[in-house]
Amino acid sequence: MSWASHRQTQYLSGLLIFIGLVVFIIAWPSISRKPTCSDGKQNGTETGIDCGGSCQRICNADASEPIVLWQRAFPVTGSDYNLVALVENRNKQAAVAQASYEFRIYNSSNILIGRRLGTTFIPPDQQFAIFEPRFDSGASDIKSVTFDFTSPFIWLKKNPTFQTLPVTIDNVLMGSDKSNPSITARINNNSIYDLPAFNVVTILYDADHNAINASETHKDGLASNASSSLIFTWPQPFSDNPVTKDMIIMLNPFTTSF
Repeated sequence: MSWASHRQTQYLSGLLIFIGLVVFIIAWPSISRKPTCSDGKQNGTETGIDCGGSCQRICNADASEPIVLWQRAFPVTGSDYNLVALVENRNKQAAVAQASYEFRIYNSSNILIGRRLGTTFIPPDQQFAIFEPRFDSGASDIKSVTFDFTSPFIWLKKNPTFQTLPVTIDNVLMGSDKSNPSITARINNNSIYDLPAFNVVTILYDADHNAINASETHKDGLASNASSSLIFTWPQPFSDNPVTKDMIIMLNPFTTSF
């Protein structure tokens, strides 16, 4: 090899080494980056892309779909109805911060007369109620209602802490005026935590445990070791005599500090 060829080889080798160093310096941050739960890859301890393992998000394959137990339209007055769905989440430690849903309402001829859209949280390991007030059916009688979740679920790790707290409802009394039914009760927060805003849904059942009506009330919060009254009213008589009742506390687990 001539001296000139040897010098050209040295220059070419140096250039290739320099280019290699530049490429390595540029690529090194990506190569050395630790796996995260938002990098769009299945890496680290993940069992799916950015889910499972040490991630806060639970892979959908590892969570079961919530079960819609029933959906109803309850008369309020005139052509107004309250729409209610009772749903159960059987995942012990999984919740959803926001889920979109749709009520579809049909008349006696099975014709769709309206929709009601909304969003809700899904608490872990419990039954919960979705309450949509004052749907106006116009001149139609409502025959049936369907309820569906319409958005993909983003399941997050969440322990069912609230169910273990000493938050109780007592002193439940039915009013004596059957033409304008009412229920009063007292909710007690005997826990060490202040509760943020929440709703309470009351569902009334007949002797065969068929839901005959429902109502909802809102509380701006409840301090630790405090109590507050609950009042539920209906502007017209029930279709049947209520025999049993459920009072469901709807507290968003993603707004609590516990």
